[in-house]
Amino acid sequence: MKKDNDNKLDIALWRYGLISPFLHRGANGLTFGTMLDQAALQKYIHPDGSHMTLSGETLRKWLYRYQHLGLPGLEDKTRSDKGKHQIPDKISSKMLVLRMEHSRWTIARIIKELAQTDVWNGRTPSRSAIYRFAKTHNLQRDPHIHPEQNARPFAFDHFGQLWSADFLHGPKLFYGKNKKKTYLHVILDDCSRYIVHGGFYLTESVEPLIYDLMGGSRRFGIPQRFYTDNGAAYSSRHLKIICARNGIDLVHTPPYRPQGRGKVERFFRTVRDQVLCDKFKTVEQVNTAFKTWLARYHETIHSSIECSPLQKRLQTRNCCRVLPPSVDIEALFRMERRCRVYKDSTIRFKKKQYEVSGCLPGSRVTIYYMPWDKTYIYYGDEMKKARMTDLGANARRFEHPGQ
Repeated sequence: MKKDNDNKLDIALWRYGLISPFLHRGANGLTFGTMLDQAALQKYIHPDGSHMTLSGETLRKWLYRYQHLGLPGLEDKTRSDKGKHQIPDKISSKMLVLRMEHSRWTIARIIKELAQTDVWNGRTPSRSAIYRFAKTHNLQRDPHIHPEQNARPFAFDHFGQLWSADFLHGPKLFYGKNKKKTYLHVILDDCSRYIVHGGFYLTESVEPLIYDLMGGSRRFGIPQRFYTDNGAAYSSRHLKIICARNGIDLVHTPPYRPQGRGKVERFFRTVRDQVLCDKFKTVEQVNTAFKTWLARYHETIHSSIECSPLQKRLQTRNCCRVLPPSVDIEALFRMERRCRVYKDSTIRFKKKQYEVSGCLPGSRVTIYYMPWDKTYIYYGDEMKKARMTDLGANARRFEHPGQ
């Protein structure tokens, strides 16, 4: 059951990654129909590793389901007739022969040949069943080879249309009594070069990423796009869930094509020249120096935009979706995980035990948490708070049997 749920979520996240560019389609000046036509010409890699193309109508259907049902609307629904249709041997063997003889034929061309040679009667099995058989047995024609495209510069016009993020390896500094390696993580607005959030951390994981993205969103709102490389933190399932939950278009730099992150790389070079040229002993010292320098950076004329990042941010329109003051922003950025419920109605998480009353022992429950605070754990669709098990308090209930 856990594997099936994870597979459904993986499919939903993959589909969201395909339709997310349509959520904020005003920046490139293309119409919705043109974007659908362009997307239908591309090759996609399914989570199971197979290559496939998608029609514009399929993408439109997924977009409609997401806008009305959210991420669960993109999950696969089990067919009521699953497993009832089989491909006769004469059709399957003929398809294999045709594919070997005609590697460039489309599946539609193969089906036409089956009908013309009376191998298929045009009704049973259905055309869709033949397509599924071809996909399952990797009978699609070889994908076209696209020539390598040159990198092209880009710049957005408004604040919040695209935020870029990256890690910079910093020096080893004291944290307590031990020296540990530090990592600078920043989120930069593409239009204004303004650093919406950032700092030095002790890990290059998804935790500082979520912390900075939540901090920037709390101050400025939810951005339209989030542009990153293909590192482990940026390719994590947690980030995909957060982006799908908040309607953010998660865009990754193509592998081995770092040119698209030039603005962040240029900022890191300035940090090395002006901040990390000094010597620091502790993580607190380097973070204090970075925050002081960042305030000056925001007020210094930037050669690329011919004004300071602060001026550019104030002069342009904020395209971020501003959150109401009363909203619980942590609920939008909590990480989630499936945990097993034991016979005593508890779960094990990060070497700690939590009570999840009302859950069926032996089942699995979804928990929600912030990675830097394990005391507040929520579970289930109702987001109930899981209480950390206190064996001493549980033992004292025998002192008052009636309670």
